Order: sequence, then structure tokens, then C-alpha cells
Amino acid sequence: MRFRHHAPHPRLRDLVQGYWELEDMLLAWPEQNFNLPERTLRLMFSSETALLGPSLDALRPISPVVLTPFSIQPQRTAGRGRLRALVAELYPWGARQLLGWTAQMVPDALDTALSASAWGREVVALVQHGEWETAREALEEYLLLLADQSSEPGAGVQAARQIYQSFGKVRVAELAEELNLSPRTLERQFAQQVGVSAKTLARVVRFDEANIRIRTNPGVPMADLTFELGFFDQAHLIREFKALSSMTPGAFASIAARRRHRVDLDLLRVGGDQYLDLAVPPEFELGQA
Repeated sequence: MRFRHHAPHPRLRDLVQGYWELEDMLLAWPEQNFNLPERTLRLMFSSETALLGPSLDALRPISPVVLTPFSIQPQRTAGRGRLRALVAELYPWGARQLLGWTAQMVPDALDTALSASAWGREVVALVQHGEWETAREALEEYLLLLADQSSEPGAGVQAARQIYQSFGKVRVAELAEELNLSPRTLERQFAQQVGVSAKTLARVVRFDEANIRIRTNPGVPMADLTFELGFFDQAHLIREFKALSSMTPGAFASIAARRRHRVDLDLLRVGGDQYLDLAVPPEFELGQA
């Protein structure tokens, strides 16, 4: 399997976290794997015949273009087949401004429209032929065009960026005061401009940061996570982590420790530009845990 990560165009850095390429990735996920909540959405262009579903007896073909949902619950996932894909990692407000996404959208509705679009078909065809650089350039050219047509970032987007920068610790009342808005006005603008509520985004960002830190260092003290990520106490950390992952941080750390010798794609993609050629597929495929 080949993996490569790329930084976005400077004009897109406020909307797109990065791009990554997956080639010859064999999907053979057991039923106990889950997609956990993440702070970004993935716009994926795939060219191989791969099947995904909530269980091995409910698999279906992946749409050529897929925008992953912004979830606050673990999603059971099984997969079969081979995957070749170009992925754009979007911030929620990036998905909102570029694609019109909101958390309330009907599942698969946007995927169908994107898969049928001329630019979606073009990028998928280029990925199919292994023309990675051209595919990425075509995708980025279209995203730049969409960015030029979008409005200037408002107070909602400014608040969302601060939530990311604080790892979800900052509170809506503090953001509203800093932006000279009432909390209700900020919440309304936030939902309109970001596509999800401020409270939900903050919960997911903080959970995802805890998730990544545990996977990076399964032995991290829970007291350190509690303090650094702004939880009231360890009971609060455990309650929130379990609510979003269906397991305690301690149980998750035990799983991460057993899998440390295996390659974790989520840790690779947050590590910056790199190229990796793997003989064995990674264990945490596409955000699995």
C-alpha cells in the first residue's frame, strides 16, 4: 500500500487541512471496527471496486465521490475489496462553504450529486489511471474556484477556528463576548456558517484530540489529558470519551497499546507531507479504532 500526504494551496489552508493519496489498500476489516468522531470531514474520490457497510452481511459499493459524515457517535464499519483514493480533508466550515454541507443533510444525497458532477467524474478518472498529481491539481483548481465564489468568513467561522486552536476548551459564552455578540446570535451564525453547532464541534474536537494523544502515547496519564484538554475532572473525561466512542479512555488506551507496532493512518496524515510504501496495510484504516 502506498500513502502520501500533501499540504493544500495557501489560499485554501483556512478551508482544507490537507490531501492524501491511498493506493492498493486492501480492505478486510472485521466487524468490531468503528469509525470514531473526527474534527474534519473527508472528501474522497475512489476508483476501485470496494464495499463498505455496518456489517459484513450489509456491504454496498462505495460511491465514486463520498463526503464522510460529521458524527458524534461511533459508526460500526466493515469493508471488502481494494481501495485507491484521493482524499481532501476539510474543516467543517470548509465543507459548508465549498460544498454547501450541513450536519442535518440526508446521508448520501451530497455523495450522489458530487459523483454525478463533471469535475467529480474527472478527478475519479484521473485517480483510476494513477495520475495523482494531475488529479490533485484538478481537485484543487475546482476548490479554489468554489472558494473564490464563497463569502468572507464571518463570526461563526472565526469562533470555529478558535475552538480548533483551543482543542475544544474555549466556551461559547467566552467567544461571544470576544466577538461582541450575544451567545444566541453567535450560535445562529455558527450553525449557518459552519454547518454544525458550536457545542457539538467543541465536543468532537476535544474528543478527537484526546483520541490522537492516546493513540500516539497509550501510556499518557489521564490526569494530564484532563488538565490539558480542560475537562472538569477525570470523571468528566471518562464520561465524554465513552459518550463519543462507547469505551472508556483506559480501554481505548489498552487497544492502542496492543496495536502500537502497526501503522496508523490517522497518525500519518497529521504528521505532514510524507510518502510511505507499506507491505502490510495499516491497522486503523480510515479512522478505525
